Amino acid sequence: MLFRIAVRNILRHKRRTFLTILTMGFGLMLYIFGDSLFTGIDRMMVENMVSYTDGSLTITSPEYAGNEKAYSLRYPLSRVESLFSLVTSHPEVEGVSFRVPFLTELVVGEKSFHVVGYVIDPIGDTRAFDLDKKVIKGRFLGNNENEVMIGRDLARDLGVEVGDTITLIAQTKYETANAWDFTVVGILKTTSPQVDESGVFLSPQGGKVLLDMEGEWITMHVRINWPKGESIAAYQRKVQKVAQELGEKLPQYRVKSFVDQYADMMALLQQKKGTIVLMTFLLLVIAGVGIVNTILMAIYERMKEIGVMRAMGFTPKQIQRVFLMEGALLGVLGGILGLVMGTLVNVWLVYGGYNIEGFLGGQAVKGSDFGFPVWGIFYGEWHLEAYVVAFTFAFLTALVSAYIPARQAGKLQVTDCLKYV
Repeated sequence: MLFRIAVRNILRHKRRTFLTILTMGFGLMLYIFGDSLFTGIDRMMVENMVSYTDGSLTITSPEYAGNEKAYSLRYPLSRVESLFSLVTSHPEVEGVSFRVPFLTELVVGEKSFHVVGYVIDPIGDTRAFDLDKKVIKGRFLGNNENEVMIGRDLARDLGVEVGDTITLIAQTKYETANAWDFTVVGILKTTSPQVDESGVFLSPQGGKVLLDMEGEWITMHVRINWPKGESIAAYQRKVQKVAQELGEKLPQYRVKSFVDQYADMMALLQQKKGTIVLMTFLLLVIAGVGIVNTILMAIYERMKEIGVMRAMGFTPKQIQRVFLMEGALLGVLGGILGLVMGTLVNVWLVYGGYNIEGFLGGQAVKGSDFGFPVWGIFYGEWHLEAYVVAFTFAFLTALVSAYIPARQAGKLQVTDCLKYV
């Protein structure tokens, strides 16, 4: 009976009830959308690292790891074959590749850029990375000494196309300056600004003529299996566990996971995700104020009715319970509306994606200009936890907001209500 009274009461002022529910629903939709978007960006970040630049794990010599930003060529990996056999025997390892990162100046006419280049094994690189799937012009790198692949934005800045010649200037492993002309055979377009804006890739033969590197590798990149549907947090834990296991088996090397390598970047995204949570909280506070206002107005409008209920024998607790039920119903309805609205937006974001590049014109900006280390189309992620948190928060907000006016209604006496008759 109390529930029927509560339902009847919230239907008395449909417009006021609808606005209260809509405010709460919009706040929850924003939270679900923001959580989906930033979870998708997190995944895109991890996929960029795993698929194009670093892999899940990076293995180097201790000397190189001590000052890796110097990109020294003097500390190659030792016993490469035995290292390869041991790492690939791990059940979670999906692929392994070797690279030689180096500092270089890229010159075309009067234009020059300082970038980090990579010597890669054209065949082995496809086992750990997906660059071969991202060639938009020309072809993937062969093992010829004069071939080079570069990123799309870098090619655009230099004004070069497939078939054009560029000059690379770099220090050899003996720390002498060297320069060599290379022909652009492929242009890459990925979702990683690091590749698109500064990616330069040479074959082992190219590394030999430019850097004097003959069969030596500086870094080993390991790709850990990431099944579809596995969360980012679960994947991070798995990668950390594999890094620890390989580190114990390979004390003469340094094993570093992408989690450690990009800890600051991941923390930054968590802060940006917190902004969405704060905005949602503020909207729900506004909705809570609306619930307080709705129930307070209901109390003053129904003073006569409350007096009659008290005269009929309703206890203060029962009257308080009626108004608490009204607040809870508003919370439930607002929560359901928010979940529906959030799901509709999420369907579009997860399956269609938001094409930032298309929206901003593509040719006018670069990925790094947007402020995130990703580019192209942003996709969302289904995140059940966000739905549970959103609905629970909405329900509790409504219940807490309704408590004070409900308690006030329960304290009213029959004599207090007579003056409103």
